[in-house]
Amino acid sequence: MKTKLAITNARLIDGASPEPILHSVVLVGSDGRITATGRSGELPVPEGTPTIDASGMTLIPGLIDGHQHLTLDKRLYSAHAAREDILSLDGPQRQLVRAGHNAQLALAAGVTTVRDCGASDYSVLALRDAIEAGDFVGPRILACGRPITTTAGHIYTDWGVDSADEMKKAVRLVASQGVDFVKLIVSGGTTSPGSNITRSQYTLKEVRVAVEDAHRLGLQVVVHAISTDSIRLAAGAGVDTVEHCSWIGSDPRTTITDEGAVSLMVRNGVRVDHAIIPRPYLFPDEVDQPLTAEEQWWLDMLKVRWPFLHVMREKGVTVFLGTDAAFGLWPGTQLWPGFEDMARAIEIIVRWGGFTPLEAIKMATSESARALELDHDIGTVEVGKRADLALLDGDPLTDIRALRHIALVLRDGALVADHGRIVLAGGRCASEGIRRWELPQ
Repeated sequence: MKTKLAITNARLIDGASPEPILHSVVLVGSDGRITATGRSGELPVPEGTPTIDASGMTLIPGLIDGHQHLTLDKRLYSAHAAREDILSLDGPQRQLVRAGHNAQLALAAGVTTVRDCGASDYSVLALRDAIEAGDFVGPRILACGRPITTTAGHIYTDWGVDSADEMKKAVRLVASQGVDFVKLIVSGGTTSPGSNITRSQYTLKEVRVAVEDAHRLGLQVVVHAISTDSIRLAAGAGVDTVEHCSWIGSDPRTTITDEGAVSLMVRNGVRVDHAIIPRPYLFPDEVDQPLTAEEQWWLDMLKVRWPFLHVMREKGVTVFLGTDAAFGLWPGTQLWPGFEDMARAIEIIVRWGGFTPLEAIKMATSESARALELDHDIGTVEVGKRADLALLDGDPLTDIRALRHIALVLRDGALVADHGRIVLAGGRCASEGIRRWELPQ
């Protein structure tokens, strides 16, 4: 197979090895997959191959955000948003345009795969298909369309699913729309005033019905679960991934972890997506403001969750990262234009959670790929995998903030972003200090 691109001299964090390769060579074939990796001076580059000399830079697998909301903006995270249809912002046409814009923001930030965990309709599926057809530049998207929730439950709008029979019908309905997975809202949520964040809103039987029918149809079941009893129920039902996993006790001021639930996760192969929203107060060196009562509550809860992530991993649970991101500036601020949420979610795990930079990067690459059952294709820089790659200015192993500075992004071996700018098919890399190269047609 013809080699269409070589990346040389980068510090390579491949998502699988315990140490980086300090001076690497990565070759990409004409099919957009990695054909060889090795050390500079040991792996020859075929003569005439377009080459990026990435000296002083770091090459990592494309980031995988396990939990985004491409149609939403951060108005959702205003202090208990007004009781309105918070998912339906401006109608489906505007939502689709917003989703396309937000998907490109994420791609330019090094996120080459996105799992969209809920919208008010199925418009993100149209975006997914347009990207895969080559009609729009964007990340790989997995989408669930409309989540399944109870009447008056978390993110309820006009579709409540309130019994085992209704659950089976709902799973089949969303499956008929061509979704990639089924999303269940198994507990209340903080952005839905009036929902109960301390209790499960479904029974074990109802969730099992969803799991059985979704798995029959070849679909994963992803659940929002922030209360301890809802986490335990979801683990017992054998869902595929638990989102947030906040361990909120029967009193919302308490955080109650449950090793019995963890044992159920291990037995049933349940994975956990930390799915933390990177909030400004978690960056005190940048935001010097006293915590509100709500922020203090979140921080107290997180200080219990972070150590327990280590316990869960030690017991055999796959833990990966999502952002729960909506897009845009934080309400009332000018913070974080563009999309820094994924980089900052990884930073939080390092700065607050006690994980090493390498562990945290794996939680957003190889561990995410394993959780999403895509590890045969993406998540590591290995021969045969898709060439989803991000090239960073700097070394995230010495300063995790280097993840904020993405120089180039490739998806399936094609250049798709150059220092925050989307590159259309056939475009050129014109970054200063990097040899100009043109993608083969």
